Amino acid sequence: MRPSLLPVLALLFGGQLIAQGTWTTLNIPPSGRHDDVFFINDTVGWAAGGPAGTIRRTEDGGATWTLQYTAGQYLRSIEFIDALHGYCGSLSGSLFRTVDGGATWTDVAPLISPQPPGICGLSAPTPTTIYGVGLWASPAYVVKSSDGGLSWTSSDMSAHATALVDVHFTSPDTGFVTGTAAPAGNGGVILYTTDGGLNWQPRHLTGVASDIVWKIQRLDADHWYASVYSEPVNDDTRLLRSADGGQTWSTIVAANSYTYVEVVGFMDTLRGWVGGGNLLYGTTDGGLTWALENVGNNYNRFFRLSDSLAYMSGTYIYKYTADVSTGAVDRSEAPEYHALSASPTLTDAAFQVTLRLDRSTIADLSVLRADGVPVRRLLFSRNAHGEHRFNVDLSTEAPGAYMVVLKTNEGLRYVRVVRR
Repeated sequence: MRPSLLPVLALLFGGQLIAQGTWTTLNIPPSGRHDDVFFINDTVGWAAGGPAGTIRRTEDGGATWTLQYTAGQYLRSIEFIDALHGYCGSLSGSLFRTVDGGATWTDVAPLISPQPPGICGLSAPTPTTIYGVGLWASPAYVVKSSDGGLSWTSSDMSAHATALVDVHFTSPDTGFVTGTAAPAGNGGVILYTTDGGLNWQPRHLTGVASDIVWKIQRLDADHWYASVYSEPVNDDTRLLRSADGGQTWSTIVAANSYTYVEVVGFMDTLRGWVGGGNLLYGTTDGGLTWALENVGNNYNRFFRLSDSLAYMSGTYIYKYTADVSTGAVDRSEAPEYHALSASPTLTDAAFQVTLRLDRSTIADLSVLRADGVPVRRLLFSRNAHGEHRFNVDLSTEAPGAYMVVLKTNEGLRYVRVVRR
């Protein structure tokens, strides 16, 4: 059984008083995963409903949510400039814009050439400057508007990255994007620009095949954090930390076991979280030690508003407050999309992979060696659905353990097979 959150108390670490707050599950209809959440102040915010395709707004700090829009697409990212102007990116090629607080939405992706296949991350450093990046499954590109979304440019990032997932700009010209390096065997990558994306410099490579630097968080001007999405060939749970404004990064190992990582978030330099799926690790000492915490599931985005208030998106939206709270955290199992199996899992050379895709999705199905290097790509489709079967022959490969890994918009599934 996972340990419960500690009761509210104050711990003194290195002279800094750290409030141990409480997570509460908010009253929002569940989604397979709310992929993003954004607040413009303590009370007004929006949630992108992931596979549910919904945009919901709250005006009371998440106590109640109003459905504003249903896109019929997987909604990955959401960003607002003020109470009226905002953007929401889908994984089906749309980029929605609102100028009335979300009451109506218009797809501005047709204004972008070439039109992107999806927008995984958004960042608006000024009222007129907006950046978007994609795609987690490749290709890698950055889209940008300098006039409040009226016109757009698109930059091919294939020279720097295979895929991009997240973006954070601190000014119109200076910012970071994260994703998979080019070539992908170099692992996850953090890229940096000071000229609005005309030129990019790598600031970190994880060096581990199959890594993706998934989310990036700016805590303050000096302290930045990033999550490392990896695959089950890697037996650890990792995140990245910078103490010099993102110019250099170090790796923190939260656990010596595999976690499907997506979310990362810190309230201050001591209190933070990293995790994904149904596992969330928390630290109160800056990452020296970590423990599992009892907070919802299917986490993706952490959004910090102050040193005492934050939100996290998942099956529900979860709210963290430093004050005593009587709220509860829902731990019911999240709906699982898709199914993957392999038979036999212990084989001399040949086996069959069975795949069921419950909804139309981007699907990437591969067989990996124990070091994370792909040996077979069984399926890559931007609009896959239904039942699939694949016969795999590893007779030309060395004996040992292999992973069959399925990556979709809705998450990751895997099966281990052993070639005797």
